[in-house]
This record gives sequence, C-alpha cells and structure tokens, in this order.
Amino acid sequence: MLERAFESMRESVDQVLATMLGERRSEVVERATDWVIAQARDLQGKRPRDETQRLVEGVVRWNEALILRKDSVPLAEFIGFVTAYRASSEFHISTLLRGFCSFRAAMAELLAPPRVDPTTAYSCLRIVDDAYLTAIFQMGDEYVNKLNRTILERRAQLEADLARVAAQHDREFQEALAVIQKQRDLLHEVSLPVISVFHGVLVVPLIGELSAERADELIHRLLVAIVDNRAKVAILDLTGLPFVDQVAARALLKAAGAVGLIGATVMLAGLSPATATELIHQSEGAALPASHATLADALRVALRAQGYEVQRGLVKLARSS
Repeated sequence: MLERAFESMRESVDQVLATMLGERRSEVVERATDWVIAQARDLQGKRPRDETQRLVEGVVRWNEALILRKDSVPLAEFIGFVTAYRASSEFHISTLLRGFCSFRAAMAELLAPPRVDPTTAYSCLRIVDDAYLTAIFQMGDEYVNKLNRTILERRAQLEADLARVAAQHDREFQEALAVIQKQRDLLHEVSLPVISVFHGVLVVPLIGELSAERADELIHRLLVAIVDNRAKVAILDLTGLPFVDQVAARALLKAAGAVGLIGATVMLAGLSPATATELIHQSEGAALPASHATLADALRVALRAQGYEVQRGLVKLARSS
C-alpha cells in the first residue's frame, strides 16, 4: 500500500512538472530569465536579454530531459557548450551558477501556494533540486577539467614561447659578440698601425691607453711587421699617449727587448717628462731605448743609421767616403 502511495505521488509530481514544462513553458523561461538578470551584475544592461534567454531555454531543456525522461545527454551537451561559452564570453562564474539555478527559482514561484498544494510543491521542488545538484556537480567537474587542460596548454605554449625568445636572445647575443669582436679587431687595426715610412724603417703611432692586452697586440704586430718588411728600426711614437703608467712602461720596455731579439732596434719619440721618469723607474738600471723629442728627430736619426742623407724635402743614399 505504501509503495503504491509513493508511486501515485510520484506520478502526480511528474504530471505537475510535465504540465508546467508543457503548458506554461514560456512563462517558466521568462521568469527564469528575469531572475538571472536581476541576480547577475554582469548581465544588467551589459548583455542583450535574448542572449540570456537562449541560455535559459537550454537550462529548461536539460531539466525536462533529466527529470521527466531520465535522459542526461542534454545536460552533458549543455555543460560542454556553456563552459566553453563562458570562457569566450568572459561572464562571471557566479552568473554561470545562477543560470543553472534559474529553472529552480522560476519553478519555486510557479509552485508556490495557493497555485499548488504545499505537499505537491515540496515534492516537485525536491525533484528539481536533485536535478540541479546533479548538474552543478557535473558542471563543476567539467569546468575544473577544462581549466586544468587550459592551464597545461597555456603552460606548454608559454614554455615554447620562452624557448623561442631565449633562442632569439641567444642568437642576438652571439651576433652582438661577433660585432663587438669585429669592432675590437678593427679598433686594434686602427689604434695600433705599423707604418712602413721608408725602406727598413717602421713607425708605430700609439694613441690612447696602452693596456696589457694592447701591449701584447703591439708586440705581436710589431714583430710580424719587422720580419715582413725586413726592417731594422721601429719608432714608437708616444706623442698620443696621455699617460704612461707602470703597465704601459713595462710594455714599452718589453717591446724593445723583443724587437732586439730579432735583430732590430726600437726608438722612442715624443716622451713627456712623466713618461721618461716612469720608464727609468721600471728599467731598474737596464739600458733604455734611444729617445727623441719628436717623431721628425727620430726619423732623421733612423734614416741616417740606414745610410741615407736627410736634407730639406729630400732623402738620398749617402755616398761612401
């Protein structure tokens, strides 16, 4: 008897719900739409009503299928659609939840006494609540799954973008290093020129700071030029050196010693008093290269040492006596 009573009650509840979804369907949709718009701040005056109403119609359809036919396919399809739509339309997650609850809110108004007796209304709303909770739990799982997939996809994309940016920066860095090295080589070529001014005589005008690195480059270039030109004299013009410190003085003395080992001679030109003092201090009593006040003076001496007679505007080979 009790089971029959429950079955009869269930049939009565189903009939009430079927009637509501059949004869008063448009009213259910209108009430549900009004309720969502009133509750959701991001819908008020910001989105067209017909957009919200179409979504509410989808809510009513899956409730009808789930409650009256026990068909969960429309619910799954709606959840897949609305979670993706929410991401692209960027409305609040709270609005999405209110949309799922809109059918229940509309039914609560339509089932309120005296339209329906309290017992039947209560039973109907319990069924509606069960459908709502089923949908919310399922929607929550789907939303989290999509969120996790999105996070993983964006993380992979970010890592790929970072890898491309790092590779691009590395290429740019290597290119910059190559340019710097090329400029450095060019600077060495320009700042340490070894000039063959006459047969057997080389001149090296030194400009700027003579660092340890430049000193080593000077010695290398000077020795190569002496051998290539079979030079006997190399004149280091110090006029362009603003300051000769301990490192530079030692480098000049080292260059003179290296040139002497291959049978040539170094002469210094354009020494300042401070440079002369530093050279004496670093020589520690050893013999210093020959020095001249100007490059012209050094050139005259170098040419005469090679057997040339120097006159104004003319250099000629001196006759043997």
